[in-house]
Amino acid sequence: MRALVVVAMLLTGCAMMQENLPPARPDFFACNYWIDKNQNGKIEDDEWEGIKFDFRESEHISFVAYFYQKPGTPLSFKLIAPDGSVYKEKTLKQTAKKTVWCQEYEARDLVKECGEGVWNMEWYVEGRIVNITTIRILK
Repeated sequence: MRALVVVAMLLTGCAMMQENLPPARPDFFACNYWIDKNQNGKIEDDEWEGIKFDFRESEHISFVAYFYQKPGTPLSFKLIAPDGSVYKEKTLKQTAKKTVWCQEYEARDLVKECGEGVWNMEWYVEGRIVNITTIRILK
């Protein structure tokens, strides 16, 4: 019965079906925190708080990447400071069909080490760059 209602709605223009809907959040972004709102221990799209570009020196920063590679695929990142130097880099392997990688920092620590300004998180799959997440840390 439900299928007939959906078909009727499509034919009358009351509903649109879409395939491959984009996620509620981008695959690469920066935010303040992940908050497990429903306390189930699983990351869900609406649990990322403070997705943005500009961060104050007093804030917590989480760089987030969703990877959809086969398990065992090498993943890595390089956090590039405003002066172009590599502040931090790390490598791991894809663990499941979807791997969510969250790297967390206190903005004041980044500023203390390398200064305020534009920071870039370069994300890699098998040594090839797949995304650059750019943020700005302000005083």
